[in-house]
Amino acid sequence: MRHTCEDTEPRRLLLASATDQPELGEPNPNSLAAVFNMLQRIHQSLDLDVILSTTVSEMRQLLQVDRVFLFRLKANCSRIVVEDCAFGCSPLQDQQAYDHCFAENWVGIYAQNRVQVVADVEEAELTPCHRDLLKSLGVRANLVVPLLSYGRLWGLLVAQHCSAPRRWQLTEVQLMQQLAVQVGLAIQQSERYQQMQAELAAHRQAEVQLLNQAQRSHHRRLESIDTLSRGMAQDLSDIFTPIMLAAEMLQQPTLNSEQQQQWLNRIHTSTHRGVSLVEQILSFAQGMGGQPGDIQLAYLLGELVQTLQEIRPEGIAVTSQLRLPHLWTVNANAPQLQRVFMNLCLNGFESMAQGGTLHIEAHNIWWRGAPDHPQTKPGPYVVVTVSDTGTGMTAAVCDRSCDPFFTTRAAAGHSGLGLSTAQGLVKVHGGWLKTDSELGNGTTVEVYLPAIAEPAALVLDLVSAPAGLEGGNALVLLVMADDPARELHRTLLEGYGYRVLVAEEGVDAIALFIQYKAELATVVLDLALPTLNGTAMLHRMHHILPTLPLVGFGNGNSAGIAVTMLPPVPGGLTLLNTLAQVRPHA
Repeated sequence: MRHTCEDTEPRRLLLASATDQPELGEPNPNSLAAVFNMLQRIHQSLDLDVILSTTVSEMRQLLQVDRVFLFRLKANCSRIVVEDCAFGCSPLQDQQAYDHCFAENWVGIYAQNRVQVVADVEEAELTPCHRDLLKSLGVRANLVVPLLSYGRLWGLLVAQHCSAPRRWQLTEVQLMQQLAVQVGLAIQQSERYQQMQAELAAHRQAEVQLLNQAQRSHHRRLESIDTLSRGMAQDLSDIFTPIMLAAEMLQQPTLNSEQQQQWLNRIHTSTHRGVSLVEQILSFAQGMGGQPGDIQLAYLLGELVQTLQEIRPEGIAVTSQLRLPHLWTVNANAPQLQRVFMNLCLNGFESMAQGGTLHIEAHNIWWRGAPDHPQTKPGPYVVVTVSDTGTGMTAAVCDRSCDPFFTTRAAAGHSGLGLSTAQGLVKVHGGWLKTDSELGNGTTVEVYLPAIAEPAALVLDLVSAPAGLEGGNALVLLVMADDPARELHRTLLEGYGYRVLVAEEGVDAIALFIQYKAELATVVLDLALPTLNGTAMLHRMHHILPTLPLVGFGNGNSAGIAVTMLPPVPGGLTLLNTLAQVRPHA
């Protein structure tokens, strides 16, 4: 195979043979006018199909050849995208016009902006596979010009003569080259336009979505306002009607003292109800009042349970599980939280007209955050759960249970502000409510409140904890003497999917270790234990189960055993990363 590359030729022509040099010719004024008109039509359109079809049809008429086509080069889908053929010339749209010889020997050369000029396929010095391809397509003369877009080879502009050989003129080659440059610019312009259209369509779609979302929000707001206004009107009517009626009745001279006292009591009851309604509205509108402080929820909830035991209706039992020594403190307004919990408990009482059980419990959790949750920042929380065995709610009622003035017990004198007020107060504290109910199976309301946990060093570096630190239900024995730190470590590990055994003394730790040694994934041990030497415990555990990974923190001598040592107060991220590395994975 031999190709002649005329590097000194300013037109950078790649010729199939020396005899195929294009002939010089004078420019035809009519041809120049036709080219000018064709370029105008090409640049007037932003439709790529119109640009390409105009190019091949006008070029075939201008050169007076049998076939002109545009060949699109792609990594896995090279094909003829548009062609124009003379009468009697077979189209190539559905034929194979590309082979491995062409790809190996010519694509790289065309990418350098070279052209191919073949006057006679039979006489040109072509590779056998290339000649066979052209002959199979019925080609006698071939002119190929690369088409570049953004400096890359987009495709090929090909003019072919099939009826006889043809001596290509230099002006024809130059014309094809210039046309290819203009078509490349038009392709760029069309692609930019298509990209802008796609971006504009995306923006319009986003605008429509935002508009629909705004409309839905507006409708929900109108529904809430309508519900609010109807509820206020009904409640005010229920309050003022007895007062007006009592005022008229008290003017009757025939009333005795007992009857007068009954009407006065009715005025007093309605007035008290009105004051309570105003307080609820103010709490709902303004959030919490007063100064917040650090509160130990265990004591607040303990007092609440005592009160509930005294006021509970007959047939209802009140139970609790408050974990008094371990609950973290929260920064909150005590009276407002009392109102929240009392409101939830009274709702539970009223849902158990036939008797039942009201259960209150509280525990610490480590909230890891969730992308679809309003509160995405991870951290320590106290969760207070109020559950009843009452009538429950349907899913539709449960979804609307926190809407202001929405109530299913209006006949019993409910304003519908109870849960909405509770939700607003909890939200002001940085928390949220979660309601779960099923008709006939009771209701459970969880109150999440951000907690103050010590030591702070364990919490701070977990704000941006990466994924992949989950424990996978692995069992960990946590041995620590310090109660607040032990609770925080336990809650943290449970929040990341570990099962945790807790021991605060060495004797308990050894007993748990022996009992669960077949299930344990690792042991986390504080070396500063008050009853037993922490280092001695590590040696004993290693002697019992040498293959079990051990993690210790604090100051001690771990020589002779395989143990991963951490600082006295390791950060949460450090602890989780260490456990992920040392524990065996299923």
